[in-house]
Amino acid sequence: MLRSGGKFDKFENGGDVEEGNVQLNTYPSSTPIVLNGSHAESNGNHAAAQPPTDGKLREVDFAKVSISEALSVLKCTEHGLNSAEAHRRLEQYGPNKLPESKRNGYLIFLGYMWNPLSWAMEIAAIVAIALLDYADFFLILTLLFVNATISFAEEANADKAIKALTAALAPQARAMRDGRLQVIDAAGLVPGDVVLLAIGNIIAADVKLLGEEDPDDVLQVDQAALTGESLPAKKVAGHTAFSGSSIKQGEKHAVVYATGKDTFFGRAAALVGQQGSEPNLHKVMTRIGGMCLGTIALWCIIELSVQFGHYNHGCRGGEDGCPTLTNLLVVVVGGIPIAMPTVLTVTLALGAYKLAKEGAIVARMSAVEEMAGMDILCSDKTGTLTLNQLSIHEPSILTLGETSTQEALQMACLSANMTTGEAIDTVLVSSFPGNAKLWKEHTRTKYIPFNPVDKYTVAWVRHNASGQTMCLMKGAPQVVLSKAHNADDIYALVTGKCNELANRGLRSLGLARAIGDATDVKSAQWEFLAVLPLFDPPRHDTRDTVAKCLVKGIAVKMITGDQLAIGQETARQLGMGDGMHTSHELLEAAEGRLPEGVATLQELVEDADGFAEVFPEHKHEIVRLLQSGGHMVGMTGDGVNDAPALKKADVGIAVDGATDAARGAADIVLTKPGLSAIVSAIIGARKIFQRMTTFTKYTVAMTFRVCFTFGLLTVIYNWYFPTILIVLLAVFNDGAMIALSKDRVRASPLPDTWSLRNIFVSGITYGLYLTLSSWVLFHVATKTEFFPDHIHTFSLNNRAQDLRAYCSAFIEANNVDASLPVCRVEEYEFQDTCREGRLNPALTILDQCMTEQLYVRDSITRALMYIQVSVSGQALVFVVRTLKWSLAERAGGFIYIAFGIAQLATTLISALGFGGYSHPKGGFDQCVFCRLSNGKYPIAFAGIVPAADSEAEFTASLIGCEYFVVIAWIWSLLWYLALDPLKWALAWALNENGLRSSSTWRLDQEAARRQLGFNPEENVGPAGMGRAGWRNPLGRGGGTILLTPADMDRASVVMVRNIETGTYETFYEPVSYN
Repeated sequence: MLRSGGKFDKFENGGDVEEGNVQLNTYPSSTPIVLNGSHAESNGNHAAAQPPTDGKLREVDFAKVSISEALSVLKCTEHGLNSAEAHRRLEQYGPNKLPESKRNGYLIFLGYMWNPLSWAMEIAAIVAIALLDYADFFLILTLLFVNATISFAEEANADKAIKALTAALAPQARAMRDGRLQVIDAAGLVPGDVVLLAIGNIIAADVKLLGEEDPDDVLQVDQAALTGESLPAKKVAGHTAFSGSSIKQGEKHAVVYATGKDTFFGRAAALVGQQGSEPNLHKVMTRIGGMCLGTIALWCIIELSVQFGHYNHGCRGGEDGCPTLTNLLVVVVGGIPIAMPTVLTVTLALGAYKLAKEGAIVARMSAVEEMAGMDILCSDKTGTLTLNQLSIHEPSILTLGETSTQEALQMACLSANMTTGEAIDTVLVSSFPGNAKLWKEHTRTKYIPFNPVDKYTVAWVRHNASGQTMCLMKGAPQVVLSKAHNADDIYALVTGKCNELANRGLRSLGLARAIGDATDVKSAQWEFLAVLPLFDPPRHDTRDTVAKCLVKGIAVKMITGDQLAIGQETARQLGMGDGMHTSHELLEAAEGRLPEGVATLQELVEDADGFAEVFPEHKHEIVRLLQSGGHMVGMTGDGVNDAPALKKADVGIAVDGATDAARGAADIVLTKPGLSAIVSAIIGARKIFQRMTTFTKYTVAMTFRVCFTFGLLTVIYNWYFPTILIVLLAVFNDGAMIALSKDRVRASPLPDTWSLRNIFVSGITYGLYLTLSSWVLFHVATKTEFFPDHIHTFSLNNRAQDLRAYCSAFIEANNVDASLPVCRVEEYEFQDTCREGRLNPALTILDQCMTEQLYVRDSITRALMYIQVSVSGQALVFVVRTLKWSLAERAGGFIYIAFGIAQLATTLISALGFGGYSHPKGGFDQCVFCRLSNGKYPIAFAGIVPAADSEAEFTASLIGCEYFVVIAWIWSLLWYLALDPLKWALAWALNENGLRSSSTWRLDQEAARRQLGFNPEENVGPAGMGRAGWRNPLGRGGGTILLTPADMDRASVVMVRNIETGTYETFYEPVSYN
């Protein structure tokens, strides 16, 4: 039984009892126990501690209990837990994270077949089975299942791989274990742990702040992810703070009282779920899919109108009873880009996995597209452009008054706070040789940590032997100088030294001291001691990296809080240009006081090489101004002060070693140091984008090619194509496009964006060009004697006059009267069609001969058209994947393998055919007039032919075209050679990659973003606040959780479990708290 101070009377059903600061609520056992939408259960895979069915559950509002009472309830002390107890509680409560979502794998798999494109395929399958077309029905279903299987498998693999790579980025916490401060994974926190919270940290669990109440000892907590409040909340000892919030200022110890799903965020997340904006890729797929479905619908209407209205085709029930509807499936199945979601999703997943291996973890998958289109990179200086390895340059130290260099270093050492591990504190301590002895002689009694607004720290230090107390301030020289009692007297000396150091690329740190136990900063009598020069050299690869960015169309702007002279000197060293402005100049420009020669604030920001002496709100405003100018803006950062700008930027990039707050605000987290990792990520993103745009152009082209080719052949020539070949075309060609996800591509020279106009125009143009190549081949093969005359092939000419002439000569050569009824032919006389009298008596032998020749020649032509459409269509991918000459630009090995396998299968099918499948109904089983013009029978032909003057004449059967496959390959190659010039003409006309005009290209990019409805959304909520997956590998919450005042009133209320047993506390008798 848990015990704390105070006595309570026996609870009444549903009653609340209060005494002192403790509030305990009970509920009748018949009432479902729900706390802010969260049922009482444990985290992760641990068994839930079920509430009892009788008695009452106890709730404790940790915001209202005292610190001592909270520690008593949690059975811990201000010194934390030992390792054994922490392990035992971890077993009881489970890990400190949201539970993994358990989804039915079968439903996930079926979900890949639940989209508009799949619906169209499913309708096609229903039509096929209604027509008793079993082969097409099963092939369509196979195509659907193959696409779903590939998507399911590839995304699952990417999910596992990225989770493994992001394990190193798991949030950490500093907890008191075994009496000392230890860094542990945040998932290992348990109720009763005492943690240290400092600036830049993300609070990993719900906590109650410890310590003595002191109005000056304030912790500023950003709760925007939970409450939507723009300003940080001020917290003092005794207050509660919630998981997912970030520390903006201050440092305090706190005790954990709720973890995982029991936290306020965990309960709120269970209520509202995860939300997110629609990525551009989904918008693109929707637009392309809509265009394809619209094209298919148009051709369906045209075909049905012409076939039934003009050609007077009929339909009857039963197998092969309606060839017109069966032929309609050719346009439906062939025009649907069924593989598009699979190919684009797999490409993005595998690309993101590769980026992760190269040191760039993608926290928001759509950021890959935005990084590919980024044209301005705003880079923080320290740690990104420079090494962030500070050292004090002793010969350049400026001391004032009687202060010696050694005394200045001694005071600097005492001003440091090694608990936080900040770089400046580390260098100050290490620069004084006797730092260990010095700290044995002194004790720090109070400390005000750095925050980006005040830009200083203050340490109260007591000399142990004498008891004398002094205050030490360090920070930005101009800020520390403003506190000095004689600031006016030393202003020129200090600022002159700072400017001198800045011109040499050295940072300055001001140091001041106040003797005595001053109660606050304002009341202290500050004496300015020294200016300490800090040197942070540029990274060895930064200059080269900046040059690469410029070549790739990315302007790099330095944004730093350092002085202007330091920023300019660093920029000169890196070749970035020194046209920088201060935040003061930016504010003046915003008020209308623009520098000479600058027309607008927008122009000032766009033309500047960088900005110095900036505060967090300035970074945010700079990013906003650049975005309003139509730029895709990237922002790097590593500290808590960078988080607002990282959220605002289109692509927020947390550099290696960034704070939890910066990682939480970023879209991409780097695991390798320096700017070169960013450039590698940009190149990788552009390659991913190239692979996706290659497929989208191919998809649009193939939709138009299939719809227009077979639609025109149907309505112009009354010629049908077998659905089974279109399904095989989709299986072989679209299935092979999965290889695009591993294609060997070149990153585009300039930033990318989804230009649907370019995709549609180029795709339609390619599609119509290939349609022309197919129509010309069809016309030459079936309406002329070109191939028999020049290559000595058998004839595929299906013109009525030519068929009549051929049949008349054939019948005459066999000494038969062509005008006799069909059933007078000996071979047909005893077949069922004649014996049962199903034929029109007026049909003659000549009519049957022409029907058989037309049937055989059209069946062979289908094989010819199939291989030509397949080869020329898939070969298009080699053209659209590069702007260079396709035959000289080597593709990825998987592309060639996929092309080879697909076209080998197509060639064999075309050459050998299906023996006349599907066979016409109601005709003759053994043909008489089906020999080819060379006197031979078709290869592997079963001899089943339709009867004259029947709907079976239009059965789309397939007979092998033999050596015509060679003609189809040569024909495709000849037309392929003109595709590259066509591509270059389109690229020039559409100004792709600024080929014709870079200025027009930029306007086109902006228009393309507006067309997609691009709206840069600030990311809210840090990493570790959602369920991880390949789309959200860092587990970022999808949006701000805006809660009502009633929700906030119960934010710190939790159900209490017995620490010993893990079961929920119940009350049957009066409970005494001692």
